[in-house]
Amino acid sequence: MVIMAIANGVFAEKLLIPRIGDYASHLYKSAFIIIVIFIGAHIYITRFAGPPLFSTALTTGLLWLSCSIIFEFFFGHYVFGFSWERLFADYRIWEGRLWSLVLASEVAAPLFFAWLAKA
Repeated sequence: MVIMAIANGVFAEKLLIPRIGDYASHLYKSAFIIIVIFIGAHIYITRFAGPPLFSTALTTGLLWLSCSIIFEFFFGHYVFGFSWERLFADYRIWEGRLWSLVLASEVAAPLFFAWLAKA
C-alpha cells in the first residue's frame, strides 16, 4: 500500500495538478487511496488476520494510521521539504481537504472487514 500511495502522489504531482489543478487532484488522490486502503484491508483481514479478529483489526488500523502520520510528517517535511503549514493544511476538513478521511479509513477499513467476517 505504501508503494501505491507514493505512486499516487507522484502521479498527481507530475500529471494531474498541471491538468486539473490542486484541489481536483487532492480529491482524486484521497478517493484513490481510500479505495486502496479498503482493498488492502479486505485482503489482510480475509487472508492473514488471525483470531481474535476485532483486536487484530483494531491493532492493524492503528498501526497503519501511526505509520501514515509519521511518514507524512517525516518525509513530507525532512525529505520533500514541505513546510509544516502545507502539511497541516491537508488536515483542514472544513476547507474541503479530505486527508482526515483517508486516515479515518485506515482504522475503519480493517474493522469493517473484521465485522463482515464475523457476520
